[in-house]
Amino acid sequence: MKVSISWLKELVDLKVPVEELIRLFPLRTIGLKEVSDSYIELDMKGYNRADLLSLRGIAFESAAITDSKVSFTEEEPVFPETETVNVEITDETLCPVYCVAKIENLKVENSNETWVKKLNDSGIRSVNNIADVTNLVMVEYGQPLHAFDADTVEDETIVVRTAKAGEKLITLDNKERDLTEEDLLIADPKKAIGLAGVMGGKNTEVSDSTSTILLEAAIFDPKTLRKTATKLGLISEASKRFYHGLTKKRLLQAFSAAIKMYESLGGKVTAITLTGNLKDEVKTIKINQQKINSLIGVDISEEQIKSSLEKLGFVLSKHPGGEEMRLHPRGGAWKTTVPYWRLDINIEEDVIEEIARMYGYEKIPAKQLSPNIPTHPQTDIFGLIERLKKALSGLGLTEVQTYSYYSTQIMSNVKLQMSNLIKIANPISSETEYLRENNWPNLVEVAAKNVRQGFDDIAIFEIGKIYYRNEKEEADEKYSLSIALMNNTDNPIAELSVILNKVKDLSIHLRPTSVGDSSLIAQNDISTLFHPNRFIKLSDGFLAEVHKRVTDKFGISQRVAILEIGIISKA
Repeated sequence: MKVSISWLKELVDLKVPVEELIRLFPLRTIGLKEVSDSYIELDMKGYNRADLLSLRGIAFESAAITDSKVSFTEEEPVFPETETVNVEITDETLCPVYCVAKIENLKVENSNETWVKKLNDSGIRSVNNIADVTNLVMVEYGQPLHAFDADTVEDETIVVRTAKAGEKLITLDNKERDLTEEDLLIADPKKAIGLAGVMGGKNTEVSDSTSTILLEAAIFDPKTLRKTATKLGLISEASKRFYHGLTKKRLLQAFSAAIKMYESLGGKVTAITLTGNLKDEVKTIKINQQKINSLIGVDISEEQIKSSLEKLGFVLSKHPGGEEMRLHPRGGAWKTTVPYWRLDINIEEDVIEEIARMYGYEKIPAKQLSPNIPTHPQTDIFGLIERLKKALSGLGLTEVQTYSYYSTQIMSNVKLQMSNLIKIANPISSETEYLRENNWPNLVEVAAKNVRQGFDDIAIFEIGKIYYRNEKEEADEKYSLSIALMNNTDNPIAELSVILNKVKDLSIHLRPTSVGDSSLIAQNDISTLFHPNRFIKLSDGFLAEVHKRVTDKFGISQRVAILEIGIISKA
């Protein structure tokens, strides 16, 4: 996220020099990728701070960490009573909010120098005054907008629907896109006119002759958008903001601001439609001083706690008599209302983290650990795993480390039973939705990557945790060893059997598993995943040759043998 310094100064009455703000950002908020005379670039990789994808969100943050004030007010937009635009939404779970305005009497021209500079400092190219309004508003409010040429939209009617099988759309980059029934579209009664939240269609692009537009502001299901954008390779500034999450209040503010900007260009609003629940959920979280100080490790006063949170926009509730709620005898306690723009704050620990960073991580002193450190019941397993790794390396195998998740390619190619898998409640991407139930699919994916690099003799292993549901249907985990062997022969499983015998001679215990233990392989998966005559059920796992239909999907023509066994330390 590139932050225009001059634009930020319009939104924050900074009480410190810009250099001090630049110094404080990495200490209190987020790292910086680059700093120049005209902009600051935030390093957003790995962060879930949706608010920092808007200048207003950054303004709130900048004001908080520098004891300054923002220069704008949080207005409640009021829209004129007009005619409405026809809008049809086929699935409200995929599009819970859709707003559109018809704006007439516009003339396409170059933007003024101020607008062009703001966009350039934000890393965005100026197109024309009509398109630039949508980008300027997106940068300031974090809400993506899109303008359709109203004359090209059939019956001036908007339909939000999923694509039909075999449907195609030429997007604004002049590429024809093959769509599937999982893709969410903006359409009119006759044709698709845009990929929802990703990119508009060429057939409704604003041109030099455009005088009337349909301005869109919406919230779409982020998972659906991410799948479409990833599949088509269309990651944009707009789609990033949809992924991280949008608020309804900011949507309405952005929609109103864009309308006013078009009116300043001579435009006239002749129709508006607002659909969906337009109120954000109010989140309240209870915190108490004892837990705050216990987790942070320093004694922070009630005044510091209140001051830190109030600077960040939190509201602390009080008793009718005016005193703070005291839910714990060893310190103050409060009921905090989370600011609407902080979608990342959900539990008490999240609020405590806010207090800690405002206090200053660099001010928290290092402390000697207590001498009474509890011992791990399986501390010896790590030494055993290390010896196992050395032994396997000595047998000519190469260790690999893969993610604890199944990639979308594995989910597509292997067709595992999703009901058995543990799904992450709030994954950071579609690639991290499902925890791996076995290691071997990840090794087959690694083997495929090596095949594409020209290697045809592969012997790799991984020791890592797998995740499964235990007898109580609760999420559980354990260590597992997986080996993948591809040696350009018709029977790689024979060589892998030799390796297995040598592995069993090592000073470890292999975890016993019963037939049908889904944490290693479900019985009804065997016939679809492995060679029908080359699957060997072991008392502690299985040895098998991967089915040709699976290896074909990965682009592997050779036979691939795999071994998967659970491991525990000796009793």
